[in-house]
Amino acid sequence: MLRTLRIALLIFAALAIMASRSASAAAMPTYLALGDSMAFGETDFTHNPSNADRGYVSLFANHLATLNGGARPAVINLGVDAETSTTFLQGGTQGDGTQSGFPAPQLNTNYATPTPTQHSLLQAILLTQNVTGHSIDTVSVQLGANDLFVLANSPGFLALTPIEQQTQVAATLGTFQANYTTLLTELKTALPNATLLMLGYHNPFGGIPGHPLSAIAGPAIQALNGLIEQDAAAFGGRYVDTYTQILGHELDYTLIANGNVHPNDAGYALIAAQMEAQTVPEPSTLVVLGAGLVGFLVHDRRRKAAIS
Repeated sequence: MLRTLRIALLIFAALAIMASRSASAAAMPTYLALGDSMAFGETDFTHNPSNADRGYVSLFANHLATLNGGARPAVINLGVDAETSTTFLQGGTQGDGTQSGFPAPQLNTNYATPTPTQHSLLQAILLTQNVTGHSIDTVSVQLGANDLFVLANSPGFLALTPIEQQTQVAATLGTFQANYTTLLTELKTALPNATLLMLGYHNPFGGIPGHPLSAIAGPAIQALNGLIEQDAAAFGGRYVDTYTQILGHELDYTLIANGNVHPNDAGYALIAAQMEAQTVPEPSTLVVLGAGLVGFLVHDRRRKAAIS
């Protein structure tokens, strides 16, 4: 009985989210964003609660409008502060969003009370998209960094030898990949034709060389990004590199000078630009289209000449 009621409430919540977008954007394509505080567009925790149409999600939605005759897609952002790949699927003890592993869905106004897991709300939205006439054409996913933060903040981790730390990082990444694969499999099954953008992470600690996490952060984040990039290839997604662009410019693009790992406005704009680059047709595609158009024009001209 309770399970049935819970499912009904989730479907109602999903319908409410869809309906709120349909009021002004019926039959419009939909952009679905999933992930952690980066997806949520978090900065300094002073602009919450929010519907999460901000950060790179908002900027990328604006870009999608330019590809659709100026019509901006409906935006559904389920990103949650402090979300790990495990809490994404299973939920966890709620926090205020500042401690990894203690998700704060209450800060995202797309979540009803009692708050469901991000995964369960995603499932409800996938179930109701056809009923509401929405078409989820674009999906972005950014998960994994909080998995590493939970490990780094665990008691005694910083006192371990480098080899011991690397062993624990490898185990954490193994759990992440299992969870990530579960999510990606579900997305590709439900939305086989959607454009899937899979975002990697920057290393904010490069801006503070003496930080306790400086030595381990770079290799760990690069290993995480490597898994995300591999899975992008395996699932037909598009990997978005945020590491390279911010490397060496952490103080310009993040709030790390204040001890905050999140991007600032310039950082989110940079990430959005990287996402936009992944939606530009490949040069070979443009060549094929151009050649096809030229061929059509030549054929049409010859046909008209023959008729005359």
